[in-house]
Amino acid sequence: MRVSYQWLRDYVNIDISPEDLAERLTMAGIAVEAVIPPVEGLEKILVGKILDVDRHPDSDHLMLCRVDTGSDVVQIICGAPNVRAGVCVPVALPGTILPGGMKVEVKEIRGQTSQGMICSGAELETDEWGYGDDQGILILPGDVIPGTSLDEALGLNDRILELELTPNRGDCLAVINIAREVRALTGAELKLPEITLARELDEHTGDAVRVKIEAPDLCRRYACRIVRNIRIGPSPSWMQYRLRSAGLRPINNIVDVTNYVMLEFGQPLHAFDYERLKGGEIIVRRARQNEKMVTLDGETRSLTPEMLVIADREEPVAI
Repeated sequence: MRVSYQWLRDYVNIDISPEDLAERLTMAGIAVEAVIPPVEGLEKILVGKILDVDRHPDSDHLMLCRVDTGSDVVQIICGAPNVRAGVCVPVALPGTILPGGMKVEVKEIRGQTSQGMICSGAELETDEWGYGDDQGILILPGDVIPGTSLDEALGLNDRILELELTPNRGDCLAVINIAREVRALTGAELKLPEITLARELDEHTGDAVRVKIEAPDLCRRYACRIVRNIRIGPSPSWMQYRLRSAGLRPINNIVDVTNYVMLEFGQPLHAFDYERLKGGEIIVRRARQNEKMVTLDGETRSLTPEMLVIADREEPVAI
């Protein structure tokens, strides 16, 4: 189980360091195997603002960039096609070691001095966290102050606690329940999220979809609800970050919110497209021998009767 320290602080008001928290949890029987940043080394990368850009006098593709790093103005040579004046970018000054291990140094390039490096998301390994640009260097929001550390600018100034949970602590697969443990250990105030229910639909869910449980030994209860007038799109960046910090890949707002609630409360959820649910039925049953199902990653899986599936009238739609 991976849990963001900053996410925990939404629920429990603590002022101890992530390392101290990890020690207390471990001593209480919830082993923390590691405390890691989302991306190593981003605190050494600065935000710079490109003041102006000129062509390199001896190159048809390199540009001379004058960059404000907060404490100085330096010249950096860059060949990225999306480099331009007025934008904020990540800057690695001489002596900085990038996440991949490369050390940045002052260089002479065709008679001109480059006093650092303007970085891409791939070079910083932030593209896996949603901060990248296929066109070249990473362009940051324009309101970031030059000299700010990149981890702070991107909201990655966090620590992730990697928990090694024992079978009897399945409750700690939920962030809120970990927050309860933290409250017990620290005496800090617990702040649970308020849950409000949107306006009820005029229709009754039971009139639109029928639920049958054919394997009560594996599933005693299955609840569902109809939600209409939904537009599929990307989920908010803060939610995408929290999913990534837990090791999940953001997909879209519908899938992401079900995964988010699962991580938050420990309650597994799944969203189905009602128009694709054949027969208007949800059947909780064992898989049939040699039954096939295509999963979200596009792979065709062979199922066995030991597996529990959620099916419509014709085929499985979830495992």
